[in-house]
Amino acid sequence: MWDWLWKRRQTQRLSVNDLAALPPAQVQLQGHPDQRWQGERSLLDALDKADAPVRSSCRSGNCGACLAYLESGEVGYTKEVTFPLESGEILMCSCVPLSALLIRLPDKPVGARRRTKR
Repeated sequence: MWDWLWKRRQTQRLSVNDLAALPPAQVQLQGHPDQRWQGERSLLDALDKADAPVRSSCRSGNCGACLAYLESGEVGYTKEVTFPLESGEILMCSCVPLSALLIRLPDKPVGARRRTKR
């Protein structure tokens, strides 16, 4: 279940000016080499560019294919997410790092199991 702070962070969207002001961030993907976010439009774009083994589909925050677990760090969202997230989950297509991140990928795709909006 979402807590109020997690939900609030999801609804505050970063502007283009906000993105331009963000410094590069280290991204640790558990079990894979470290990556670096350097101003890409989303965390997913940065990981794709680095050929990291991440899933994706719609790239608009609707399907949940790019869901990951945020183990540490903080993200900001650049677009509205309609896929229902639980505390500790992020959609890599819709967020950017606000600090160094440690993320973990699910063993199985999550999107198909949880498509309805809460």
